[in-house]
Amino acid sequence: MTPIYQIQSEILTYLDEWKEFVWSLDLEENFGPDKKYKARGGKFFKEGRAEYASSVECLESINHMEHDGYPPDSYGFDLNQVGTWIKSGHMDPEVGGPLMEKSKWLDDNLGTFLGYRFCALKMWYPPKGYISWHTNWNVPSYNILFTYNPTGDGFWRHINPTGSTSPKPNLTGGNEENVVTIPDQPGWSCKVGYYGRKEEHEKIVWHTAYSNEPRITLGYVVYDEGVWKNAVEEIAGTDLVWPLAPYDASLIK
Repeated sequence: MTPIYQIQSEILTYLDEWKEFVWSLDLEENFGPDKKYKARGGKFFKEGRAEYASSVECLESINHMEHDGYPPDSYGFDLNQVGTWIKSGHMDPEVGGPLMEKSKWLDDNLGTFLGYRFCALKMWYPPKGYISWHTNWNVPSYNILFTYNPTGDGFWRHINPTGSTSPKPNLTGGNEENVVTIPDQPGWSCKVGYYGRKEEHEKIVWHTAYSNEPRITLGYVVYDEGVWKNAVEEIAGTDLVWPLAPYDASLIK
């Protein structure tokens, strides 16, 4: 995954309006098992070891060959699930209705602008929120991830699959240099890349994220490489050199 730290101003306008809407929900006060916005999952949080979910030790404990592509655990609030929760009776329609309306507004506007296929994730993370290790190999595609973190006290982590010969994370022989941690930056940032299918060993991206403070992530899926490249250049506001260079910590000030 390659980070983009300078996002074009028109896109930032949509992202900032979404951020202000999410912040207006007072999710820190209203998120929990018995709160207005109910918490689901959070196994490691409940066990008092939230950051373990994003550790290499946790990754190594997974049955990699049986993994289905989905995160086995997370601690946060995915606004994409509101419609399902309303239908199942887990959320009051009066509470969920405005969330669905604003979610559609964001998809309509960014979708038109960027040409993405669908939004896979609209996650709000509380302090010590996370999404545990997974691959998304059930939906192989090009991806665009927008993240908002107020001060940058969080991170994205993935395993570099270059040279991998199996679906398992590329850590054979203690290749800890393949563990890539990209710290969040204050404000909005973006990461782009491709998640491969289970058979595409050198394109499988085992990944996770964690934050010590409230954090927003928006995940968009694009199936066509050309559409994706155009969208990435729209986000950056400039022509780019392809293929994009991987993350290089030495270039971050």
